[in-house]
Amino acid sequence: MAQAMRVIEGVELPPAGTYVFDKAHTTIGFVARHMLSKVRGRFTDFDGEVVIGDTPEDSSVKVTIGAASVATDDERRDDHLRSDDFFQVEAYPALAFESTAVRPIGGNAFELDGNLTIKDVTRPVTLQAEFSGWGPGMNGTPMAVFSAKTTVDRTEFGLNWNAPLPKGGFAVANEVKLTVELELIQS
Repeated sequence: MAQAMRVIEGVELPPAGTYVFDKAHTTIGFVARHMLSKVRGRFTDFDGEVVIGDTPEDSSVKVTIGAASVATDDERRDDHLRSDDFFQVEAYPALAFESTAVRPIGGNAFELDGNLTIKDVTRPVTLQAEFSGWGPGMNGTPMAVFSAKTTVDRTEFGLNWNAPLPKGGFAVANEVKLTVELELIQS
């Protein structure tokens, strides 16, 4: 059954409904400064759903991330991130995000407000997001693609470990950039 085309501000929206992550084409990542360089990482274990509403404002997002799945391509650093110095994965096995509002800001851009939980701390965050488009997937089921990013202060979530540097400053910056490249499949 063909669905009626929905267009808002010249952007064709995907069909309303519940969507799941296409994990093979989704990345949940981060960038943090370590001394003078930038370290890029990602989480490889995640799940969730996106409900695309009749209007963008009626949409919602829920994501759960396995803290132990943190991966920076350096086993020693990954083990340190899993330890009590950072994520404390044995005590806090999951990170979570749940949206509280979606605000279109023009064209295919929107802001996604929500609550981010890391360890036992929940803080409000706003992601700057972009809808890249939608179409039929390989099996004909609707799929949609989005990108989102935000910056958080890791110390606000109890990720406080650091080491002073001989010439001043600290080994790890407090600011962490979170990035999401998301491909969804209607369920």
